[in-house]
This record gives sequence, structure tokens and C-alpha cells, in this order.
Amino acid sequence: MANAARAYRFDAYPDYAPERERRGDVRAVRTGSRSAEATEARGALLVTAAKLAAVVFVFVAALCFGRIALTNAAVTTMIESDVLSAQITEARTSGVSLEMEQSVLSSKSALNAAVKRLGMAAPGAIGSLELSPDVVALDANGSLSLSGSVKNLVGNRV
Repeated sequence: MANAARAYRFDAYPDYAPERERRGDVRAVRTGSRSAEATEARGALLVTAAKLAAVVFVFVAALCFGRIALTNAAVTTMIESDVLSAQITEARTSGVSLEMEQSVLSSKSALNAAVKRLGMAAPGAIGSLELSPDVVALDANGSLSLSGSVKNLVGNRV
């Protein structure tokens, strides 16, 4: 772009000047418009309305987040409740089966059948044994005391 076109002023040419004089000047005329104070008041009102809208928006957003949190907590609690109910049902079922098994195992007929199956029999005679008193002695700390045990042994023979 070494050769750029020259810029021209259109008012420099006399051909355009008569048309310009025929048109006349354009002027802005105020008719029934608001005063500057009313315009400022309207602007201040718009700013206040925008601030109020922002506050309302933040409040509604906080309410929505609160509701989401409460709903989440309710769903979590319901899930945990269902899990606990399933565990309770399982424990009750297990308890009932254990009670049935205990009653079967503790019945006399089941015990007699187990005794016969193992080849056990009732004793022919019953006897008892008398044991001499224990000679082992303990000291104050709860440890075995050799000297106390010897003393007890000698004292029992006399």
C-alpha cells in the first residue's frame, strides 16, 4: 500500500455547497422531556432496583441450596434406615434359626440319639475322691512363694 488514495474534503468543492445551503441547519429542540433531576432520580431508582433484585436473587439461591441440602440429608437418612431395617430383619431371622437349633440340640431325644451314635453309656457306679489341701502358697504380690509352699507341705504332714 505504498500508493494511498488522498483524502478530500467535500465542503472544499463548490458543487456541494449550494445543496448544503438549501438544507439548512439541524437543531435539537427539547419538547416535554424530563429534567436532569428526574433523569438522575430515575437512574438512582434503577440502581436501587438492581441492588434489590441482586439481594432477592441471592436469598432465593440460598433457599434453593438449603432445600437441596435438606433433601440430600433426607435421602441419605432414608437409605441408612433401609440398610438398618435389612440388618434387623437378618438378625431376627438368624435369632429364630438359632433358637430352633438350640431347642433341637437341648431336647432329651436329640441328646439320647447323640449318646447312642457316639457309643456312650451311663456309668455303672458313682464314686468321689477326697483331695488334700493345696500346698502352693502365694506372696503379697500374687507370685508363687517357694518358702510358703514348703511351710504348707511340712505343716500338712504333721
